[in-house]
Amino acid sequence: MTFYKTLVLIALSFNVTTGAFAQIRKSASSQQNLTSDRQMADQAILSIREAVQNTNSKKLKKEHHTYEADGCVEEGVVDYYFDGKAIVKIVESGSIGDGSWVNEYYYQSGKVIFCFETITGGPAIGEVTKKEYRFYIKDGRILKAMEGKRIIKTDSKASESIATAKNIFNAYASKDFAGALCN
Repeated sequence: MTFYKTLVLIALSFNVTTGAFAQIRKSASSQQNLTSDRQMADQAILSIREAVQNTNSKKLKKEHHTYEADGCVEEGVVDYYFDGKAIVKIVESGSIGDGSWVNEYYYQSGKVIFCFETITGGPAIGEVTKKEYRFYIKDGRILKAMEGKRIIKTDSKASESIATAKNIFNAYASKDFAGALCN
């Protein structure tokens, strides 16, 4: 009976040890996948930065449009920038009350890759605040979100920015900027 107990204990300890090593291997493998995913995201962000710099260094054709919508925007402006026939950049700006904004959207093959938003505002008497947001996007997925120089969690602001970028891109055909931006 003792012999069988010893065999069972040896077998159990072998299984526990093997299981522990398997967990360590899985953990290391998961860590490698995280590192690999992070490296791929970092590479994609570098590629997006290069594309934005390339776009800004080119002489692009510009189309200027204005719009207004009660309760949404006063003095709204939308500038489309073309590389050939392709929209590669859109700058949308406006103001309402004591606040104003400038939003830049960059595209590759009709898909948004980068959003840069600047919001300025404050009370008529008091301190003016300025916030900047940057969103790096690949295949509709946010790779990195920043407020100022800080990395932030992807939130509804980032998702809203992507949706707005799509809406304003599609609004070029109809020129219904208020419909695209104010709903």
